This record gives sequence, C-alpha cells and structure tokens, in this order.
Amino acid sequence: MVFTSPVYALLLIPVVAGLVFSWRHVHGMAKGRKRFAFVVRAVLAALCVAALCGPQSRQPNRGTATMFVVDCSDSVSDQDKKAANAFVNGALQRLGDDDLAGVVAFGALPVLDSAPAGRRSFGGIQSKVDGSVSDMAAAMRLAMATMPQGKGRRIVVLSDGNENRGDATQAAEVAGTEGVQVDFVGLGTKPRPSEVAVVEMRTPSERRAEEPFESRVVIDSTVRQVATVVIDRDGTVIARQPVQLDVGRTTFVLDQKLLKPGFYRYRATVLAREDGDSRNNVGASFTTVRGKPRVLLLQGDASKHELADAFRAQGIDVALFGAEGIPVRPEDVQPYDAVVLNDLNAALVTPGQMRTLQSAVRDTGVGLVMVGGENSFLPGGWYGTPVAEALPVDLNIRQRKTYPSTTVLIVIDASGSMGMIEDGVEKLQLAGKAAEETVKLLSPLDRVGVAGSTDGIELVAPIQELKDKDSVVAQIKKLRVGGGGIYSGPSVRFADSRLRASDSKVRHFLLLADGNDVDSYEDSIDVVSKMKQDKITTSVVAIGDGKDVPFLRALATAGGGRFYLANKAAKLPAIFTQDVAVMSRSAIEEMVFVPELKAGEEALRGFASNEFPALFAYCLADPRPLSRVGLVSPKRDPILASWQYGLGTSYAFLSDAQSRWASRWMGWDGFGRFWGQIARSVSRKATQNDYDVDVVQAGGVGKVTLKGTDRLGNPVSGAETTVRVSSPSGRSQDLTLTQEAPGEFSAEFKADELGSYIVSVAEGETGDQRRVTSSGFSVAYPPEYRSYRTNTSLLGTVAQLGNGQGLKDPSEALRPLPYTGRTATDLWGWFLLAAAVLLPFDIAVRRLALPLAQILAAGWSRVTGRKTERQAATVPMTRLKRAKETIRTVREASEPARPAPAPERAEVPVPENPVETTHVSAATKLLESRKKRKGQGP
Repeated sequence: MVFTSPVYALLLIPVVAGLVFSWRHVHGMAKGRKRFAFVVRAVLAALCVAALCGPQSRQPNRGTATMFVVDCSDSVSDQDKKAANAFVNGALQRLGDDDLAGVVAFGALPVLDSAPAGRRSFGGIQSKVDGSVSDMAAAMRLAMATMPQGKGRRIVVLSDGNENRGDATQAAEVAGTEGVQVDFVGLGTKPRPSEVAVVEMRTPSERRAEEPFESRVVIDSTVRQVATVVIDRDGTVIARQPVQLDVGRTTFVLDQKLLKPGFYRYRATVLAREDGDSRNNVGASFTTVRGKPRVLLLQGDASKHELADAFRAQGIDVALFGAEGIPVRPEDVQPYDAVVLNDLNAALVTPGQMRTLQSAVRDTGVGLVMVGGENSFLPGGWYGTPVAEALPVDLNIRQRKTYPSTTVLIVIDASGSMGMIEDGVEKLQLAGKAAEETVKLLSPLDRVGVAGSTDGIELVAPIQELKDKDSVVAQIKKLRVGGGGIYSGPSVRFADSRLRASDSKVRHFLLLADGNDVDSYEDSIDVVSKMKQDKITTSVVAIGDGKDVPFLRALATAGGGRFYLANKAAKLPAIFTQDVAVMSRSAIEEMVFVPELKAGEEALRGFASNEFPALFAYCLADPRPLSRVGLVSPKRDPILASWQYGLGTSYAFLSDAQSRWASRWMGWDGFGRFWGQIARSVSRKATQNDYDVDVVQAGGVGKVTLKGTDRLGNPVSGAETTVRVSSPSGRSQDLTLTQEAPGEFSAEFKADELGSYIVSVAEGETGDQRRVTSSGFSVAYPPEYRSYRTNTSLLGTVAQLGNGQGLKDPSEALRPLPYTGRTATDLWGWFLLAAAVLLPFDIAVRRLALPLAQILAAGWSRVTGRKTERQAATVPMTRLKRAKETIRTVREASEPARPAPAPERAEVPVPENPVETTHVSAATKLLESRKKRKGQGP
C-alpha cells in the first residue's frame, strides 16, 4: 500500500498534541476506562488522517486489453476495409485467456462497435459511420476511455492516416503518458487508381469595377497527364483550357476583369482521363464588385411592374421575380443590397429559403422590406416564420382585447396516409405543429378545439379558452395516426354540433384532408351551407392534388371560407395561421385614411404630413419595442416601421404598393421618391475602409485573414470592426480577431459543413446601421475526397509518441507489452468507513460506565463454554450488601422502640390540655448540646 499525498501525515502532530492535552484535563474517569477511551480516539483520528493521505493498493496487471481503432471514412477503399476486418478477426482468434479486445469504428464521430471481451470471431464493422470526415484523435480517446482496469493497455490504429479533424499526435502523446501503447496498421499502401483533385480556388474578396485580378486554381494529381480546366462565373463558362498536370500540385491562373457591380461566384472543374473519383474535381470562390444599389423584388404576381418601375425611375437596379426567383443558397442573396417582398404569400416560400433570407439580413447586412397586401404579413401566413423575426413589427396581434371572441375547431385527417414521412418528420406531426401555431396566435379569450378524423372522431383537445396555452399544446401532441381515410360527413356534422354550442361572435371550422383519400361525402355541402347561414364559416386545406380536391374546394366555397392546396405538409403552419387570422377578422383593417407622419425616420426626410394621399386598408401589426415608426394610422397602428436586425436593416410597409389599397398613390408624384428613399435607406452600405479578406479551410477549420486600410492607405484598428461568419445551415458567429501586424488580423472558426460560407466585415457601433462588406468561400466536397494517399508519416509519428510500431501480422497486435503496469485502487473510502464504524464506540466509552471486564469475561465464557470464577463479581456485591446492612442498623438504633399495640377498649375522652410526649433522636440531642455550649439555649 502506498500513499499519494503523504504530506497530510503532518496532521498527526496536532492530533497527538490534542490527545496529550485532553489526557491531562479529563477527570472523573477510571484509569482503565480512560486509557481505553483515548486509544479509541487516537485510532479514529489516525484513520481520518490516513484517508487524507490517499492510500492506494497497487496490484500488477494480468493480461492485455487491446482496442482496435478502425478507419471507416470514405478515403479508405472497400478493399482496405475488408483487409482491416480480416486483421481484427485474426487478432481476436489469438487472444489469451487473460486478454480482452474491443473495436472502435470512426469517421466524423467514433462509435464503440464492440466492447472489450475475450476470444471470439469478428464479422466486420456493424455500426453506421459518417465517412465524410476522419477524426482519428476522437477515436483514440474513446478507445482509452473504454479500456477496463487491471489490464495492460494497447491501441491498434487501422487507418490511412488522412485525418482532417482533430489532432491524432496529441491524442497519441496523451496515451503514451498514461502507459497506453499505440500501434498502427497502414491501410491503402497498395497502389491506387490515378487521382486528380481541385485543392483550392482563390479569387480576391473584393475588387473595383474594371480592375484586373487573377483567379487561381490549385490542382493535385497523382500522375503526370493533360487535363482540361473549365471555369464558369455564375453558371456561365468563361474559360476552357488544357493544362499539363505534373505529379503533385499544379497552379492554373486566369486573368479576369469585372465590369458591372455584383457578387460573383466562380467555379473551377477539372476534367482528366486518369481520375478515380470525380467528386473532388470542383472548387469555388467569390468576388464582390461594388456599385449602385441593387434590389431583388419578389412578388406573388410578377406581372405587376408598378413598384419595379418606381425603383428604376430613382436609378436603382431592380431584379423582378415571382416565387421562382426566391434565393435558395446564401450566395444567391449576396448580389443584392436589399430584398423586397411585395404581397408575397408565405406558402410560396420554403422554410430553407426563409432561413436564407433571415441569415442574409442578420449576418451579411442585406436590407429587407416587406410590403403589405392580402398575401403579406399576418394574412399572408408569415406569422411564426424566420422572416417574421427580422421584421420591425410583431404579427401576434390577437393578444389585443379589442377583437371579437373567436372559436376555432380544427379537424385533422389522421388516416394512414398522414403517417408518411416528409423531410424526416411525420405528416401528422406537421399538422399538429400547425394547430399549435394557431393556438399561439389566438388570444387567451379565444377558444380552440382539435380533433383527429379517421373511421371515427377523436377530440384530443376539447373546445376551451386559451388561458393555459401550454396545456392545450400538450393535448394536441396526443394526435395519433389511425386507419382508413377521413370521413367528410361525420367530420362536418361533428363540427356543426360543437360550434353551434359556442356563443362566440366568430365561429370557424378548419378541415384538413388528404386530397386523394376522402370518404363519405353524404350531405357535407348542405351542412356547411347551413352553418354559413348561421355565421359559422368553413375553410378546407387539401394535402396533395388528388381526385377529391374538387369536392374539397366546393366544400370551402359552400362554407364561406377559403380553400388551400398544400403540396407539402411543411406549409401547413403558414396556411393555418393565415386562415385563422383572416377568418377571425383580425388581420386587415379596411378604412379610408391619410397616414400621419412621425418625426425621426430618415427614409421620409423631405416629406410633409399633408403630402401623403389616402390609403384604403392596411395589415394589422404591433411595433416592436426597439423599432422606429415613421407613419401611423388614425388608430395609431404602424403603417411604416423600421429597425436594425443584426448587421442589416428591415422595413415594414403595412399597406400595399398596388392599385387595390394604394390606388391614389399610383398617380402621386412622390410615389417613386418615397420608395427610392426607402430602398437607399435599407440597402447594405459599403465600408468606408478597404478590406482584403482571405479565407482558407483545412481540417474542418476555417481561418480568416483580414487586412484593412483606410482611404489614405493607413492600417486600420479592429476596435469597431466585427467579422461575422454565416454557415450553409444558417448558423452565424462573431469571430474574435487577433492582431498579427498593423492593420492585419486573423481568426479561426469551425467549418465542417458543405456549402457556402459568407464572411462579413462590419463597421460601426452595434445597434446603429452598420457598413458591411461581404465575401466568402465554398466547401465544394467533403475533405475525405481530397485524401487519396496514405499518410504514413502521421501514422509513424503517432506510433512513436505512443511507444508502439507498425504491424504487419495480427499476431503482432498481441505481443507482450514491455511494461504491463499496475492497477491502483483507492482505499481512502475504506479508511473513512472504518472511522465511521469506530465513532459510536468512541462516544459510548466516554458516555457510558460499563463493567467491560465482566462483559468480556461473560462473552468469553459463552464462546469457550467454560465457567469462570465469580469472585471478581461477588466481592463488590458483598461490600454493597454490607454497607446497606450497616446503614439499616444505625437507623434502627437511633429511633426509639415503638410500644406494642394496646388491646381494644372503649374510647376515653381526651383532656383539654393533654401532655405532649416527644421522642428525641440522638442527632437532635447532639444539636441541642452544641447550642448550650455556645450559649444559645433552647
């Protein structure tokens, strides 16, 4: 046994001193009992001190625990993976009786495929591994954590050594320090097919119009050959040129000059005859050329040009598209300085496109304007979307108490077809999510009920007030898929009976049905027609354009509601909230009014209050706390609002820009100036300083190098500069800059996703409109596709740091370890347990005076079965009896003899002054004699 912290043994000095001091000051205790008590106390204190010293028991290890770390990434060929499985199987067949072995498979993440166990056969890796990335270090750490105690430890890495995440050398160094031997088996050492890959493509992050620059393409080839390099800009081929490739890396340079402002995407593709994998033959980069503002105008009806013409009349470059022009990738938004959504319904925009727009405003400074109409804001289904988060107005206006109370009953098709998976989520779950969003939209005074319809009607959430929305949402989550199809007749009659019992001013029925699986039409249309006469409206949502869509459309028409055709269940939340907002009369305010001008809005500079023509309606919304309101209605509702959202600015104009609500604005001479000033105010502003942003990616990590100079060429400081990176998934992060030299800064970030990364440099204080310049880079293919040579150098370094070697035969993986090591077991817990057991005895021996000698003697007699002499026990008892008899004798002698009882006789009268007879004890006489001697007579 050894002690890991023997310095705590110095505590024995004050312990001994305390015991000595206590010995001298403890009285009233028999010597034997006192000795025993202090011995117990000393042992108790010694156990506590020993526990602090960290006692350990160290036993030699028996056998070896071997963990095989198998590379399952895409850079390892199928042939090499089979060879690795055969190697592991051969080693497992040769395990000794005391040996254990396990298997860890790794790619992007390590997985314990087989826990450490004894001799057995191995049929190959059974776990599913993401092979797009190789993280050898994480696999080695998992292997070390899985090894059992009491064994010598060894890791055998079977890999091609092409890690692109983590640091295997650091993990091997830690293993060597902890006594874990690290061996390796090199995979892919045999000759492979010839390979060509685009390692890197570079273009300047920003250039001025007509300024020449170079685009560089770095190509790696395993053989000498002739290849063709094709370069395209925004999808248009601008160069196709043969290139002589040498073994190793070759750089291809193409001179370029851009004449028009914009955000340009360059892509290089290499075509080679001798090439094993074409997935790594693509590279991409971006270049920005600044110029006058450019606006992307997206409309539900692209045939209307009123707003586009107004922008062009103000010298603003406009790209007009319908729903087909909505950006999909982050780089698709970057050519524009602002995006205008003009009366565009949210059902036409996918969730991914919404996140792209939101990220463009928040992370790259692109401006956003939403213009109202019947298909915009709340009536357009934008409530709860990522785009709505970027707006300066809150669409959740049902929380106002000025609207009539509303009762909504939602009946959802819960048949088998709703159990199908869409984008990884069950369709019925998406429908339930839509019902949940509807609950959140309505006010606490409104009522909602939700039912599922199959071969019967299951009311999962009874019609109830929304004072506890969380409880209603929990009930909606109980929706489950049943059998059959949706039965229209029973569903409609069920809604009729439930809604007629409600006294709300607005009563609405919303039916969700599969467009190709509706049964039992019966008298559905007649029932909803009667419901309409009693002011109960009916809307219908059909999923999929099937045979029953005409009937469902007719049902909505007869019910006085709306019909929606959803080709994907993901659109249901937008459709549900849009329908409920419109049908509950809380989405649009129809009135003739002249908007009132509020001071402080920069976009309205130069306008007067009496200058604006009348508007006929507007969408209802509430201003956010930090927004600026430029125009208001007579009811003090916002008509024009703006705010800063991340790096960008967003505006909301809640009336429309068409002839329906703004017909008098169409002929107003200030119409173009109004929209021109809004476009310039919202557009992304270029930085005042010049920045050269260089981004490289390796090993799943991106490194940004930023060089900044002012207009005079002096280096800038990074005090008011923010660098923000937006990933392909829409996540963003602000980087912490480290100054490398005057005006030069660097930062690193995680870059392990495929797609385009947008890097933005922003100037100015947070909260104000900031000046932004953006560039980016693209990860065109997983890093594994770039690895096609075995990195024997890395594997050798890992083995050297882990005190191991390269292996050829499975038997070498089981060779004896040079040092098996010892297993240390902490014993401090046992010492504390012994002290805890001893503590009651320590208290008892001090508090209780027990005849321990007699108790021990009696116990010994019971154990041995022999009688012991009772002299030791009878002597004290005899003395006690004698003492009691002496006391009794003294008492009897001091008391006078009592007279015998007289015989019974008649009662004699007692004289009036009888003579009192007093018996005086010897003690009383002695006291009286003392008083006489002192002159104190009686």
